[in-house]
Order: sequence, then C-alpha cells, then structure tokens
Amino acid sequence: MVNPASTDVHKRLFLYSHPRTRSNLFMRLLENHPQMVTKQYPFMFAFQAGPEGQWPEEKKAMRIQASHMSNEEADKKTYQAGLDEMEQLLAKADEEGKICTIKEHTVHLFDSKFINANISTPRREVPRPDIVDRKLDVVNPADVDVQLPVPNPTWLPDRIIASMSPIIIIRHPVSTYTSYIRAASVFGGTGLDSEFPLMATYRWQKIIYDLYREYYNKTDPEGKKDWPIVIDGDKLVEDTKGQMQRFCELTGIDESQIQYSWNPSSEAIDGVYRAFVGTIKESTGVIKKSDASKDMNIEEQMKKWTAEWDEDVAQRLKETVEASMEDYEYLYKFSI
Repeated sequence: MVNPASTDVHKRLFLYSHPRTRSNLFMRLLENHPQMVTKQYPFMFAFQAGPEGQWPEEKKAMRIQASHMSNEEADKKTYQAGLDEMEQLLAKADEEGKICTIKEHTVHLFDSKFINANISTPRREVPRPDIVDRKLDVVNPADVDVQLPVPNPTWLPDRIIASMSPIIIIRHPVSTYTSYIRAASVFGGTGLDSEFPLMATYRWQKIIYDLYREYYNKTDPEGKKDWPIVIDGDKLVEDTKGQMQRFCELTGIDESQIQYSWNPSSEAIDGVYRAFVGTIKESTGVIKKSDASKDMNIEEQMKKWTAEWDEDVAQRLKETVEASMEDYEYLYKFSI
C-alpha cells in the first residue's frame, strides 16, 4: 500500500545515474510496476556517437560498430530527437495516469565546455547542442514558462528540471570504476583513454544534488527536505526490499507492486548491450554479492588491478578513486 504519510505521488522521476552503480537493477525493479512507464538513456547515444557527439571520432566509430548501428542510423541520434522522445513519453504517461521514470547518465546532460571546466584533463570542445523545447509533454505550451531561481548547469530546459523529481544513484568508486573499465572494453575503453575521466567521477552527480538542494531551499525547504533521493547501489543489493520500501514512501509509489523476481529476457544480447546489461537481463532476481569495497586497502587493490591490466591502469584507478572519495562520501551521507 502507498504510505498514508505520502501526500503526493511523484509523477515524473529522473534517475541521474552513473555507469556501473546498479542503476540497471533499480530500473528493473521499477519497469514492471503497473503504475510505471520507463525510458533509459534518451541522450546517451547523442553524447557518445551522434552528429553532435562529444567523443573523439575514432571512439564514435567504435561505439557505432559495437552497437551494430549504421552511420545513417547514428546520424538520427541527436539531442533534439532525445528530448522530443522523452517529452512524448511524459505526455503519454500523463494521459494514462502513470508515473514516468527517465534514466540518463548524468554527464550526458552537460555540454563540453562545462565538462572541461570540471575535469583535470580537458578534451576537445564541441559546440553546445542546439535544442528547442517543443513542450510536447504539456497540453497548453504557451502556459508553461519556468525559470529556475538558481543557475542550471545542464542543457535541459529549466521547466524540465523543475518538473522532475530527482533520484541520484551512487556506488563505491572502487567497484564502480573497475566494473566500468571491464564493460567499456567492448568499445575500446581502457582506463587510460580520454573518456575515462568523464565516467570515473561523482562530480556530475554532486553538481545535480547541489542544484536541486539550492532550488528547493529557495522554494520548498521543508516539503523537499528529503530530496533529491540518493540511492547507494550496494545498499540496494544488500537490503533490496528495505531500500525500495523507503523509496516508495518518499515517492508515493505502491511498494506492494514492486516485483523482486522476474523471468530472464529472451531477446538476443550481444556487443555493448551484453557488456553493460547482460547480467541483469539474464537474471531472475537480485544477485547477492559480497562487496567489501569500502573496507578494501587501495594498495591491495592496486596489486589486483596490475595483475588484471597493468601498472598504468592501476595507477589511474588509484588516482580516480582517491579523487572521487570526497564527492562520493558527500552524497553517501544523504543516501536512504
């Protein structure tokens, strides 16, 4: 049952994710809920390999090839197309009286100028994507005009930021970054490439957390005192039902309709898809794994990393883990 203390059902949820934080598990728990419609990664391909993409040309080509997509298909993956598709799904959910959950990796919501200002190894700068908010998710577009009282660092329209209830998912950097390198090898990721610094930091999620907290402090500090919701991926595995009960209390979702087991997917899974979602697609429920990363000694980890990769990758992992701990611990203290 919906918690009677919940005075509002949050109809629009946005999961600000990071690769390898158990975000696929979280979405799997939600996607068969009868109240829910979901959409994952409306902007990921635009960021990585579309015509306005921010990856180097050689990495774009590898990403397109690994996804079994033609160049003509890739050219259609624009930020505008992603925003239009997202707004259309929001409209559909509204019409059906359902909750819509959108998931996107947080870094994909920033332009390259902003990204370069927040990493230690700047990359080639590309133009900010040219996006028009067509307001496809509202009945009377002329009546919707929202301007945030705080700076918006993303290219998402202010009114979209304001209308979405934010969820942020994290996981200990040791587990997150090693898992990312393994999965990203399918499209040439090495841990030493130019894209690794973008995917091995919790800076983007801290920026989003601080954006919303500043916004809520100015507009509804008491009503939004528990927002953004922060979920730790390791807690989600260790106490799945407890985490989802708390999440549902905060969002007004009926927890009794959450499915904690499911049938494995019958669809063909290969390439990038297998590398990043193969485990969850082939599973039948939550896979309990002991993850003692928070207690791991970084020097001991470096020995394992050197054996699996080499000394250069191990050193890069050490540097990124250590550089991430402040942001990770900042967000973790707010986790449910």
